[in-house]
Amino acid sequence: MENESKRLYPLRFLDESEDRQWGKETWHVADTGARDSMTSEGWLGGSTLTDLMETYLERVVGDDVFESYGLQFPLMVKTLDVKGSLPLKVNVSDQVAFDRYDSLGKTALWYVQEAGSDALLYLGFSKDMDGGGLYSRCQDGSLEEVLNAVHPHPGDVFLIRPGMVYSAGHGLRIVEIGESSELALNIYNWGKDLPEGESLLLEEAMDLIDYGRSDSCPLESVGDIVSIPEFKVTGLPLKAPLHIFSDQPGSFAIYFCAKGEAMVRVPSESDPSKRDDYKLLQGRTILVPSEVDDFYLYPLAEGTVLLEAMMERTEVPDDYTGEKESESAQVYDGGEDEPDPHEMTWRG
Repeated sequence: MENESKRLYPLRFLDESEDRQWGKETWHVADTGARDSMTSEGWLGGSTLTDLMETYLERVVGDDVFESYGLQFPLMVKTLDVKGSLPLKVNVSDQVAFDRYDSLGKTALWYVQEAGSDALLYLGFSKDMDGGGLYSRCQDGSLEEVLNAVHPHPGDVFLIRPGMVYSAGHGLRIVEIGESSELALNIYNWGKDLPEGESLLLEEAMDLIDYGRSDSCPLESVGDIVSIPEFKVTGLPLKAPLHIFSDQPGSFAIYFCAKGEAMVRVPSESDPSKRDDYKLLQGRTILVPSEVDDFYLYPLAEGTVLLEAMMERTEVPDDYTGEKESESAQVYDGGEDEPDPHEMTWRG
């Protein structure tokens, strides 16, 4: 790859979509092996995430992230346009993924971008269950009777943790931000056969499922912060220019435009007194590398909302046990004790 000494810039990628039995799945930023997002423009145009990581290393993701993940880009952003019903799935934890599959596990955040009046999510069980009861209900078709049904609204946010069974019904557009992994096991498909190449893995997943009663409800609203050990997502209602500056080369930032239209403005490398602008349309994503540590976000339409995804701290799995030393996941409530990896300053 040429121009290795040049400064990196905000990167837009070519979306990759695939029709599914239940609708359409679109990958915006992904490095999962099977998916490797490609940059769409600039002197890095045509480079994949793998190319970028192999060439620019910590300049893309930051010192802290690179120390923990190496050449693996750690986050993924995709959208789900749900016209039918997703198979009921369960995500695999990092520890189990490391032990069984030599892979990252999958914790994901779902942001509901669109929801019909009768849209439905299934998140966990409505009562305590066990493996035998789950297996029997999958066989006789009565599983829906014991699933926790949630009626989502646009702007709702849900955290899909490993062990929770989950699905989404028709009339939903969901933005998924999560670990760079597709390790979600199908356990039930509503009495229908899965497409060729997909399998039901109920028996394989039996010891991974959380059988306790769930009362999942929207986790947060846009404007609050969801902060867990795996990643951090912030909703940004962009009503005025926002200056973002960091003197900590620990992480990168991904922005998904959930509503409206925005622009990322950075100082020009050739002339610092000038600015280079990168437009961000609704439904699109831009990656701001760690090396770009001083930039502005500008709203270009009324009601613009961005989702910012980044990583605050990471832990390296122990070579022997595969376990991580980390605090339990939490949702930041806006208190003063939470460290901010960068400074945000609104401009009127």
